[in-house]
Amino acid sequence: MASNVAFEEAVGDLSFSLYNAVEKSGNELISPYSITSALMLLMLGTDGTTYKQMRSSLFKKNIESDVNIGYKLLNDKLSSLTGNGVELSIGNRLFGDNKLNVLNTFTTNALQYYGSDLKRMNFRSAPDQSRININNWIANATKDKIKDMFPPKTITSGTVMVLANAIYFKGTWEKEFNPHNTTKRNFLDSSNQQKQVDMMYDQRYVVAGENTELDCKILQLQYTGNKTSMILLLPNDANGLSQLESKITMTKFKSLFSGIWRRDTIIRIPKFAFEAKYDLKPVLTSLGINEIFDSQTANFAKMTTMKPVFVNDARHKSYIEVTEQGTEAAAATTIEITKTSSMSGPFQFVAEHPFMFVIRDNNSGTILFVGRYANP
Repeated sequence: MASNVAFEEAVGDLSFSLYNAVEKSGNELISPYSITSALMLLMLGTDGTTYKQMRSSLFKKNIESDVNIGYKLLNDKLSSLTGNGVELSIGNRLFGDNKLNVLNTFTTNALQYYGSDLKRMNFRSAPDQSRININNWIANATKDKIKDMFPPKTITSGTVMVLANAIYFKGTWEKEFNPHNTTKRNFLDSSNQQKQVDMMYDQRYVVAGENTELDCKILQLQYTGNKTSMILLLPNDANGLSQLESKITMTKFKSLFSGIWRRDTIIRIPKFAFEAKYDLKPVLTSLGINEIFDSQTANFAKMTTMKPVFVNDARHKSYIEVTEQGTEAAAATTIEITKTSSMSGPFQFVAEHPFMFVIRDNNSGTILFVGRYANP
């Protein structure tokens, strides 16, 4: 099988580009893979300058191979992660109006590369029922973690197509935290207010360390099967999260792993659960994707003969829960290193102030989720 490294690296680069483009305030969570899936499915139907703009914005480096094949190869690899206490499901679906003439080549390629079938909807005369049906599909695909993706009146009689992607992840820690060791402790939130949180505790040998360039501590917690993991990045400065986020890139993130190793570590991290939602229009516009939103310039000639067709709405919603047992996360998109000198005691990773976290596939390095915890 041909190597898919170039595509996988490009998806990795895009992951942090998307995260950095999100305006951050409190707790944040996006699934770069979910957003990428929806955008690539959309790109499949574009032509002309609209296609060129999306391609160059999503993939900064030149990829000679077919990106659709690249996506399928990566998606097939990720689909094999389920098992041994880990569940990962990724779904794509097209919802098109009954009257919309969708080109056969588009639906064929959407199914072949993205596993997305076309579900016909009666947007014109029953927009609200169509909205409910789409919400139900997303809720079902995310085990009811993402509900009401489309609030009332967001689907109208003028809607002709909705592209939906849903991703669900549930991972059990390779070594669970003992609930009896969870205690109430202070957490300094992003407003410099002390809040009480349920703080999990353990002392074990795990992969951990410190990075001088990013000025942070790193902790890697494996999920059962060792195919997926959560990487936590804790700024040394209690108010240093924004500075860390401004420096992080995929290249710097990958370089972290050459400077951390298994060591005796005291771990304190909070239990947390939150959801987040985003309007992707400003995010995508900041990446250079804007033609798709303009009725005068959007070119979807590889999707339909109908004109004008353009993107009216692009949204992303996500959910995460981290407990002693592991992590449950879901999302939907509708469009350097120095070793520390040997110490007389264990390494300490005590997350009592805002931090970043990443959930990734260890093999391909694909980032399934990236976020920050700042406000209990």
